[in-house]
Amino acid sequence: MATPVTEPPDQEERTNRWDLEPPAPIGLSPTRIFLFLFKVGLVYGVASWAWSCAQRSGLAEMIHQPVVAYLRSNGAGLPMTASGLVDWWVGLGAGAFLVSALLRSFPARFLWCCWGVWSIVMVSAGTPKDARAVVVGVATLSWVAVSVVALRGRG
Repeated sequence: MATPVTEPPDQEERTNRWDLEPPAPIGLSPTRIFLFLFKVGLVYGVASWAWSCAQRSGLAEMIHQPVVAYLRSNGAGLPMTASGLVDWWVGLGAGAFLVSALLRSFPARFLWCCWGVWSIVMVSAGTPKDARAVVVGVATLSWVAVSVVALRGRG
């Protein structure tokens, strides 16, 4: 049985049938640039305010000192100094936080979670036994509070 020969549809019919539109480029409009810079400024402002509050209250020192003690005691044989390890730890956490909060990148969010868990482990190991439960609880609640910003948009 012979199949009927049909003419291919012309361009107008083809466009109407599928409502094809050219793909829109992901351009950087002034509005998108402004909103991104606004988010960066907002995150930076909130982070700066929270950090100054944490420093005034002693919270930052309560979490930072055990981490420094842990890195000093366990980084003895490494080619990097203890202050270099502390700088690396702080920079990695800040970078993971910013990329997580601004770009919502899965790898950065995963890194942020790993950094927080490892930070709490270091706080636990570097705190004297008498104050360990309180300091670990405060460090955990602080990290969870900051994670609200770093992990927003999930769920």
